[in-house]
Amino acid sequence: MDKSAEPGRRQRAYRSQRLRARGLAWEQIASVWETDFPEIGPRVALRWAHNLSHQEVADRWNTADAGESTMVKARIYQFEHWPVKGRRPSVAALHALARIYQVTARRLLTDAEYALYNTGDRAEIDQIDYRQADSNFNGRSHSSPGAAPAFPGTAEVALPTLSQIRDRRPLSAGEQLTLYARESDLILSEAESSNVGGSTIERLNRDLRRIADSYLKTPTGPLLADLRRLRDEALRLLEGHQPLRHRRDLYLIVGWAMTFLGWVSTDLGRPDAAENHAQAAQHFGVEAGHEGLLAWTCKTRQVAAYWEDRKAEALAWGERGLRFATRAGGETEVMLASTLALDYARLGRVQDAHAMLRHAQGVAPGRTNHPGGPLSCTPERALSYWADAYLVLNDPARALEMATRSVEISQGRPERTRNLGTERMTTLHIARAHIDVGALDGAAEALAPILQTPVELRAAPLLLQLGEVEGRVPLPFRSGGQGKMIREAIGVFRAETRPHTEG
Repeated sequence: MDKSAEPGRRQRAYRSQRLRARGLAWEQIASVWETDFPEIGPRVALRWAHNLSHQEVADRWNTADAGESTMVKARIYQFEHWPVKGRRPSVAALHALARIYQVTARRLLTDAEYALYNTGDRAEIDQIDYRQADSNFNGRSHSSPGAAPAFPGTAEVALPTLSQIRDRRPLSAGEQLTLYARESDLILSEAESSNVGGSTIERLNRDLRRIADSYLKTPTGPLLADLRRLRDEALRLLEGHQPLRHRRDLYLIVGWAMTFLGWVSTDLGRPDAAENHAQAAQHFGVEAGHEGLLAWTCKTRQVAAYWEDRKAEALAWGERGLRFATRAGGETEVMLASTLALDYARLGRVQDAHAMLRHAQGVAPGRTNHPGGPLSCTPERALSYWADAYLVLNDPARALEMATRSVEISQGRPERTRNLGTERMTTLHIARAHIDVGALDGAAEALAPILQTPVELRAAPLLLQLGEVEGRVPLPFRSGGQGKMIREAIGVFRAETRPHTEG
């Protein structure tokens, strides 16, 4: 049997204890394990029923002094794997095992195995019976290995053919009711068993928040590796069994991790990869029934489409995302409404842009349903989007006011909670607004800290936004003075920045 398919000791203990509490004898509990795992033999099933390790069986053997030489766990293993391999248990060994497991010696053997003993040994085996030591033995237990116990538990739940055979047996109404009640008991025990606990979910969420908070403050490579490990751990856990509430938690962790991977992919100049991550994340958002995650997957696809110059498609993703976001409310609704206002402005839909700005500014942003970092919409980030929209709507004075407020709020936060990616982009809005009102000195001053950004933290959208700043410098000022200095400084910055997707 594949070791990975074996039930763990905790699962074996819980199940056997529940069945013991219902009155099943050890040999009946072994029959339940044999029916659920047809590949195991009676000696393994009885050890599982008692929830013992090979070493613990050997220890009990030696304590009872069964007459053999000192027993070791390897010998117990060999007994279990005979006759395919291993070693045939002697009659004395069967006597010792029957005493440990509180069953008959015959119950330790299949029909085929029993036939391999000679006539004299079989007669002796038939006389070995320790069932009276079993407090649940009632004299009616079935010791024949080939026969199903009267109340075999719920092994049939996973094997419908056995269920059909059972239902054709002539059981009385009372026996049927007792049997089905015990099946429900096992269904409950299996439903309550889990490979995930609340502490694991909290740890995964804590790791996700740590990665989000560290983004664009520390090198991206290690964070990407951490993010992938987090996603893969949650996916591995989903292969096991857990309550529905924890399964939903795992869906969300995987979905947020993939959404984050999509966002980072765009920042590293690969919006095509972002599409793959966001599409996969949407599946998990649907499975979890989480409007916030679905809204952010749409937002991620909107960003990817915009930076690939597919503005109409970006608008469509923004509109779809707002439908989810309206139901999610809070910061998510503010983000998607602000996104849509900006997209309307870029496409020249001025009235729609102003209406959507009013919508965004009227949402109470108190509710949070995201991991934070770039997948959040703090007040300063909302102000940054609004400033960008007002720049496109040719209102640089209002844009400058909002962008300045945004940076002030961000710089007033503890370093740990600052969104430096948004802060840098917003500072470029300030530079653009200064250029639009003819204040090139102000633009140069705003650009100075941005041009000191470490190479490893220079996201692709930052470079694209710098191109917009450079293109806004009026033609008469490009060949001299502050305008020339701005363009040359941006050129040096761009030349020093190695694309993230290289090597």
